[in-house]
Amino acid sequence: MSWFHEQLFQKIANIGLTLVIAVLGGIGFDFLHVPLHWVLGPAAALLIASRFLKGKLYWPVQIRNAGLIPVGYLLGTSMTAATLAEMGKQLPAMLLATVLILVFSFVFSYLVSKMTGIPLRSTVTGSIPGGLSQMVVLGEELKGVDITIVTFFQVTRLMGVVFLVPVIGLSPLFSRGAGAAGTVGTGGEPAWDVRLALLYLTVNVAGALIGKRVKLPTAYLLGPIIGTAVLVIAGVPAPDLPAPLLDAAQITMGAYLGLMLKPADIGAKGKAILAAAATGLSLIVFSMIAAFVLTCLNGVPYLTAFIAMAPGGMDQMGILAKEAHADLATVTSYQMFRIFFILFVVPPVIKKLFATRWFQRIERLQTRHEM
Repeated sequence: MSWFHEQLFQKIANIGLTLVIAVLGGIGFDFLHVPLHWVLGPAAALLIASRFLKGKLYWPVQIRNAGLIPVGYLLGTSMTAATLAEMGKQLPAMLLATVLILVFSFVFSYLVSKMTGIPLRSTVTGSIPGGLSQMVVLGEELKGVDITIVTFFQVTRLMGVVFLVPVIGLSPLFSRGAGAAGTVGTGGEPAWDVRLALLYLTVNVAGALIGKRVKLPTAYLLGPIIGTAVLVIAGVPAPDLPAPLLDAAQITMGAYLGLMLKPADIGAKGKAILAAAATGLSLIVFSMIAAFVLTCLNGVPYLTAFIAMAPGGMDQMGILAKEAHADLATVTSYQMFRIFFILFVVPPVIKKLFATRWFQRIERLQTRHEM
């Protein structure tokens, strides 16, 4: 057997082992009635297993990307002409919510930097509630930013949101009265049609590949959302997504999340552990408060508002919205708006902010204080 075939066989074996642990974690969490068990179970199981099976677990990003496509389809089915019109009305609220959470993350990151001595540039970049990959890339582009700190903060926030928001959102305190506001599919259509399924499959895969080509953020999620939404708005009935396919998609996401946070890296960071955890928790608490304001101002059900404001990934929050019977269109709209705002507006603003005398003066004062 050649070296190439040995390596290929080893990778396949590692993927198989990872899949078995992920599925067992999902089954275990289902038995314990943990919400979002097909995401949280694999994530928790692999987070623990990776500490004891170093080098034996492997989950390529391509599998996670493939899993994002059906999730993007699910979210795209909620984007009807009526929901788009409602999104237009909610634009001021989306902008205000996004700006406020960014301002809050900056203020809290300053406090964290002051208390821990971690460079302010790193805590600011690590605290921005955007997409993980986008924030890591931004951190690499900025001078004086510790990319390890940024990655650690971002992964910790994401893991905290993935585990805490479902528990909070699906608790009796918040889920009461959520109703069945979620808009999934077109309703009243045949559960499955081979021709429609092939059409949507083609459009979703093409949307993902085109999105990757044009460097769309989270292309394998946003591409299918946009492609599906175009067909739905054009009046093409959207077949129901088979439950086993959605479960499989969640497993691919949970497995990827579970292997993102390396236990070995935690021990090396020391004071960054508490700082990252506090930052993620503070953003969740702020989103709960902001959701209450949104409910009071716009009449959006609190559970929907909370999931829409949560500083997590659009894929996980979309799945949670479906599980909680929240308004899927509202959640998708707010999450998508924040992604695009952070992608296009935040990088140039952050670069200008870091170049200001005011910011550099704060950094010098922090350095003197540490000395």
